[in-house]
Amino acid sequence: MSAREIQLKLELKKVQQLYRKMQADQQALQKQLKEFKTQAGNFSDVVEQVLPSLVSIYVMDWDTEEEISSGSGFFVSPDIIVTNYHVVEDIADQDYFYEEDEIEQVLVETHDGKLRLAEVVFTGNAEEDLALLLISDFTFDQNTGEQVDSPQEYPPLELSFDVKVGDRVIAVGNPLGQFASTVTQGIVSAIREPEEYEEGDDEDDVAEVKVLQTDAAINPGNSGGPLINMAGQVVGVNTWGLEDADSINLAIASEALDDFLAGFEETFEENSQN
Repeated sequence: MSAREIQLKLELKKVQQLYRKMQADQQALQKQLKEFKTQAGNFSDVVEQVLPSLVSIYVMDWDTEEEISSGSGFFVSPDIIVTNYHVVEDIADQDYFYEEDEIEQVLVETHDGKLRLAEVVFTGNAEEDLALLLISDFTFDQNTGEQVDSPQEYPPLELSFDVKVGDRVIAVGNPLGQFASTVTQGIVSAIREPEEYEEGDDEDDVAEVKVLQTDAAINPGNSGGPLINMAGQVVGVNTWGLEDADSINLAIASEALDDFLAGFEETFEENSQN
């Protein structure tokens, strides 16, 4: 569906509803940061440092204008956002590279209070659980619902591959109204390489990518957001937590994200030459 067709689908009432939700989310985040600063001291400075690079993602059914799913993401370049594949799996196939006649789009809320469209341009699979979005150059006017040209580049976060068991980390994502906690702190509990599995385990269950285990709670509000170190660098992409186990939460290691980005560049170059 084209941006124009989506604009016609997004009635003013829906746009205003989304903007009201965004404002409530921002207020919730500020309250949470205030509480976090009281509890964690200068950790909140690290969170505030990365916030301009974070987004909330809304996957929409454009026919009904209903929200299908939502999650977080962050910029890895001025116009490319990374998130979890499971955030967009309802509209995009796994191992997908975009084609001009098969573009799937989502709504993205940026930290500056803008509502933009973004195209799903590259996906992994359920194991890799990564996806890339290309953000548009226009926003939706809160008062009219109309498309407004507003080119904007957002600061990408830096990746760090230097992570050790015991390192202190923070899981962070833009707030989503239905979820209470989106900023949590903890340590790296374990680092699991792709080939690691317990003796007797089914080999089909072996993770395809390097993952970090952390006791920083990862909930639906920060799934797809960054797991950051105390320098504000990304050491992982928050993925999920075990519902029936305390303090077992997983993030895809930044090395795997770096490989994923390289795969996107390689695929893009190959398709450009065809």
